[in-house]
Amino acid sequence: MRVAFVALALACSSAFAGTPPDPADVISRQSGLPASEVQGMLANCDANQTSLNFCAWRDKVIAEQKLQDVVDEKSAKSPGCKARLDKKIAAWKKRRDARCKKSAEAENGGGSIVPMEIAACQAAETDRMAKIVGASRRCN
Repeated sequence: MRVAFVALALACSSAFAGTPPDPADVISRQSGLPASEVQGMLANCDANQTSLNFCAWRDKVIAEQKLQDVVDEKSAKSPGCKARLDKKIAAWKKRRDARCKKSAEAENGGGSIVPMEIAACQAAETDRMAKIVGASRRCN
């Protein structure tokens, strides 16, 4: 009986090994809030500014998962690409984050909307980068 349970547990865990994490779980881990609270905010994005911020954060997490999928696909086809792409993406993220922060603060002058604007910018830029990386025939 115990062996059957362990075998079942291993089979289930390997079946889901390739699935990306739920964005709500990622946000819960990063924010320290319970997943149920995060899911509540994500269920009604228009409820208040905090919910809007969390929904923009979710969109950023999804965009970053898509970018990672593109990098993983390209790396699978050409294993030598992984290190170069990872280095390129890490440097690009630093530039993206700085540009998005500067832009959001300049447009809004501070306030509770800035985190949402930063995350929305990061999501849009990440979607754009995923398309660029996916369309590129080279590693860099």
